[in-house]
Amino acid sequence: MNHLYFNAFNVTPNYREIMKNFTILRMRRRGEHRLSYRVIGDFLDALPDPFQGVLQSACFMWENEAFLLFRTSDLPKSGYLGRLTETGQSFDCLIAPVQPQQIKRKHKLFQLFLNAAPNSDRHRYRYHNVTGRLFITSADRDFVNKADQSRIAMEVEVKPDFTIQLHTRTFTSLNRHEDLSRDKYCRPSEKERKKLWSEEQFLFDPATDRFKRYNKVLDGDIPLKDRYVNRRPKCARLIKGKKKKNRINFFSLNPKKYGTTKIALFNELYFEAFLPKFRNYFDVQQVCRPETAVESVQFEKSAADRTDVLRNMPVRLINNTIDAKAEQQFKAALREHFGLSARSTRHADPGAINFVMNNDIEHYQRHKEEKDRYAQFKATPECATQQFTRQEFKGAKNSQAFIAKLVTELHLKYDIARSQMTVFDWGRLQASGTWSFVLKEEEDQQEPVFHFLSIHPDGQMKFSSLTRDLFTEGFHSKLTAIFDKHPRGGQPIEGVILDDGGNLNVIQQTDRRAFPNLEGIHEEVMAGIGIEGVEVAADDVKSFTAQYLNNNGRESALPDLQQYLAGVQTGQTVALTELKRCIRGKSPVKSDYAKAFHRAFGYWLKHPFKSKEATDRYSKALVDLHTYEEGGALYYWANTRMNETKGQFPNGNVVRKLKPVNNSRLLSDFLLETLAVNFVRINAPTVLPFPFKLLREYARMAEKPDSSTLPDLSQISFD
Repeated sequence: MNHLYFNAFNVTPNYREIMKNFTILRMRRRGEHRLSYRVIGDFLDALPDPFQGVLQSACFMWENEAFLLFRTSDLPKSGYLGRLTETGQSFDCLIAPVQPQQIKRKHKLFQLFLNAAPNSDRHRYRYHNVTGRLFITSADRDFVNKADQSRIAMEVEVKPDFTIQLHTRTFTSLNRHEDLSRDKYCRPSEKERKKLWSEEQFLFDPATDRFKRYNKVLDGDIPLKDRYVNRRPKCARLIKGKKKKNRINFFSLNPKKYGTTKIALFNELYFEAFLPKFRNYFDVQQVCRPETAVESVQFEKSAADRTDVLRNMPVRLINNTIDAKAEQQFKAALREHFGLSARSTRHADPGAINFVMNNDIEHYQRHKEEKDRYAQFKATPECATQQFTRQEFKGAKNSQAFIAKLVTELHLKYDIARSQMTVFDWGRLQASGTWSFVLKEEEDQQEPVFHFLSIHPDGQMKFSSLTRDLFTEGFHSKLTAIFDKHPRGGQPIEGVILDDGGNLNVIQQTDRRAFPNLEGIHEEVMAGIGIEGVEVAADDVKSFTAQYLNNNGRESALPDLQQYLAGVQTGQTVALTELKRCIRGKSPVKSDYAKAFHRAFGYWLKHPFKSKEATDRYSKALVDLHTYEEGGALYYWANTRMNETKGQFPNGNVVRKLKPVNNSRLLSDFLLETLAVNFVRINAPTVLPFPFKLLREYARMAEKPDSSTLPDLSQISFD
């Protein structure tokens, strides 16, 4: 039976074994003072020789509390607690031993030991528990942005439900302290400057590819260029290099790219560092669900041509540049690929779909005599416009794909302006009554603004906004409480769904992510891919091959392989790369032979991921649409088909949940249908029901809230 896997784990500590071999100390700062890792670092540096270098790891509980892990055998047999306590007092800290079972937040105990796993003598481990947090770096060039003077690392964080979060963190050289001291508008900020210089600083050792904590007393006066802080400029314009957003790809089925992905880095940590050291202290199992317990739908591109409705509408092109050639090229591509004939004009037409071509902001900065007319042609709820720059169009590698995105966005705005859904056939859902979708205003507001979209069975749409006033105060307050209601450290509410029966559901991100089968990937797949330079006994291969062909009635199959083996003398060895060459090409017998060879010898002669069987076994959770019910809520996540991903997964799939509020029924009626569309994310399903995309567009188009068409709110119960 195939299973779908997650980043969640069932973890059972063996307290008896932990107590036998480890000592855990709780370190607390007196009063309201914050306990930083700098304080812990200074405390460790101040300890006498017997305690130097014996700390296994540190992990923070709260801002003023942390746990320290020691092997008991590394501590003096007697009197060590008094000496530690005395040193702690000089840092205004209380030190006391704690039993592992007394740590109430069990995920912190697991994090503490996970942080200790990297303390290995094996050079290739590049792990750092330098701040009470666990970072992993790589020598790969993708982990360095020279132009930005930054390095990236992956942080491994254990959440309260034993989910593993793999974060990308950026460390930037203090040589850029002026840029790091600016706010998001690029203005010098005294607040950011003070915050910057109060942060922990790190040194990067290129010989070991590791970070270490910078201690001025011990390390001396190190140049700013060699000192790093865990931050990036807040102003996006100050981020340099090609990587405007530093990223570590989530996962790859390509063995050449796999090694620098988040999954590979975590697998190395877990299977090669953690388990060899601590398998006797923790029983850890990756959470999965049988495929039979999950409803799955393969995402398919829509065959319907959504531009048909636009072909009957007037199309306008407003060229705010002097580039007549680009104007003609855009009109020709629009006609060729989408059948839309645009007429050039100077003004937007409320009864038409309007493309607007501008220059980019850098052009207007160089040519101050020219006026940037972007604001003049902003889309409104009454007039659909879609703006783009001449530079974007001319620089697009694929003009068809570029214009397709513009057409899709304009189509959505056109539907909003007409208050009628045509981008999707809502009627085929056979929805009974009116359904409403609610978003909270993303911009900072003194009072939240809520945007509503009500959809009638025939696809008619009504947009409105709710602000706080004398008549709406009660409902506004309750809706505010709904959006703000999430557990400490949890995820906020992303949207609300209402039906006309008064049922209310919320959509919320969870800490759960879709993961591949970690053990299968590491132990069965990646362990058998590296065949360069590997040789096996020719007699063993000959015997295996003869038996395989005989058992399967294929004595005459694989002629290239048989010819090669016939020429190899008894007692010799054969290179696996030669065997791989002999079965090159696609055929069922070659694939089946490669699978049998792996079972017998542990090596793959063919890429194991290129089959549906391998996808189902190792990474099925990463593709298509999936839902399951648990605790009265519906959990779901979405991605495209495997062949669309081409085996590359830059991002992990976030698992979201749809849950009723109080006594409402679960509104899962059309969830999958509203996700399986390709006009929100091109050639991929959306992660929120597509009406929320329409709502976001409306919120951007509306200059001021309009409450004239609010749905009937009186029937909604929050009790």
